[in-house]
Amino acid sequence: MTAHWILQGNLFSEESWTTLVSTLERLNFSYSVHRCIPFVGTLEPEPPLIDAPVIVMGSYTMARQAHAHGWRPGAWLDNLDFYTQREHWGDLMLNADAECTTIDAFTGPTKGPRFIRPVHDTKSFTGAVFDAQGWREFREGVRRVAGDPSEPTVTPSDEIMVCSIKEIWSETRTWIVDGRVVTASGYKIGTIKRSTSPLQVDGAITEFAQACADRWQPNAAFVLDVADTPAGLKIVEINNINASGFYRCDMQKLVVALTNLASNAH
Repeated sequence: MTAHWILQGNLFSEESWTTLVSTLERLNFSYSVHRCIPFVGTLEPEPPLIDAPVIVMGSYTMARQAHAHGWRPGAWLDNLDFYTQREHWGDLMLNADAECTTIDAFTGPTKGPRFIRPVHDTKSFTGAVFDAQGWREFREGVRRVAGDPSEPTVTPSDEIMVCSIKEIWSETRTWIVDGRVVTASGYKIGTIKRSTSPLQVDGAITEFAQACADRWQPNAAFVLDVADTPAGLKIVEINNINASGFYRCDMQKLVVALTNLASNAH
């Protein structure tokens, strides 16, 4: 039984959207497009009852809707927290030296700027470098809107990781499905955002990603970002595969791999 794809419209870049939809249509895979209502999280139009495996693609809210609807596999959301990843991958992680605390408890860096991001893959805010003043302003802003349902979901109690700043030469996204790297795309050279095709990705990077997956996998499908650094190749982070940008991945390989995974597991 072939999986049905549920897509969130008006979210992806035009190029990624066109590539995804044209790939599904060329392969004659079933799909439907829906709007995910902000904050509420409901879908419009409401999906019909689907007697088939389902894969969702869209925002993190969309991924959580897969579980709310009981779709299987729907989305792969297990073990997307830094604690679990560091336990299994240790020094393979770029920010293995991170200190974990909460937005409210952390008053700010005292020995120069620090890179700060959420512990969990919630996308509540984008990781960035903060100096003392910048963090105070951010923290006070979070405190000011706490409890307001019309504001983003970041709260003072959110867990954060505070890390030393690392030199990064390049960053590459790899997509791992059913235990193997199926495609990859570079997305940053130094501080410049630039997507590259899978053919332009150094084989050492995909070999490193595969070795990480051989050591431990958080889910049957996930995204693993790799940094090339003066200390060697390191894991930047992992992300939910249902809510991650595509860059210039081999879309056909990714779609086929996810469809086979979902169909065989149903």
